[in-house]
Amino acid sequence: MNKAYEIVLAGIERAFLDGSLTLGDRLPGERILAKRFDVARSSVREAIRILDAVGLIRSGVGSGPGAGSVIVSEPAVGLSRALKLHVSARHIAPADVLTTRVVLESDAVATAAKAQLGEGATGPGGPHLRQAEELLTKMGGPDISKESFHDLDARFHRELCAAAGNPVTDIILASLASSILGYVSAAADTAEDWQSVQDELTRQHAGLLESILAGDPERARHECAAHIHWFAATTGIDAVDT
Repeated sequence: MNKAYEIVLAGIERAFLDGSLTLGDRLPGERILAKRFDVARSSVREAIRILDAVGLIRSGVGSGPGAGSVIVSEPAVGLSRALKLHVSARHIAPADVLTTRVVLESDAVATAAKAQLGEGATGPGGPHLRQAEELLTKMGGPDISKESFHDLDARFHRELCAAAGNPVTDIILASLASSILGYVSAAADTAEDWQSVQDELTRQHAGLLESILAGDPERARHECAAHIHWFAATTGIDAVDT
């Protein structure tokens, strides 16, 4: 490693591994870290900026109990930020993001449906599916704005994926969705008949949720892929068939 801030990052990583730093702990101050790793305080600040950017710490300014850097666990924040920048720089196409989402989310909803066969509403995915039902009801409300619908839509899909019980998939899917949210919203705004699009999306959401609750993994997988492809084709963000 030839950059001083990387020495700080490696040292903090070792602290996580040996248990001397854990979730909720506060990082030592800049002066202490600079002395511990024998680097300049500017290198410590750079390392802290990186940890903040990847969602591993939350920094508070000023003095008092809220100041300093606290260890948090928000991996979706860092992944979303990185993906969004690469999409904006046109290194990653929105269509490729959607294609990846089809693969991961279709598998997640199929897993959630399988869990319904064994554990049903009493399993760990039950609360997420009940929340999805409530969100679906709100999506069908009269005079709902596009912005509110997009928000409910994103939360609905997040609950379905969380019902699968795999936090890694949940985090990655949340990051994928966030990385192209602006493109999706802009594409939806160009729809000539938004009400018809909204009605069809709500119908598709209902069918997807129904397949999961019925414990039908293959139907859930198909409904999910068809739903994402339909929206992509309707709004012009074409995902590759999988």
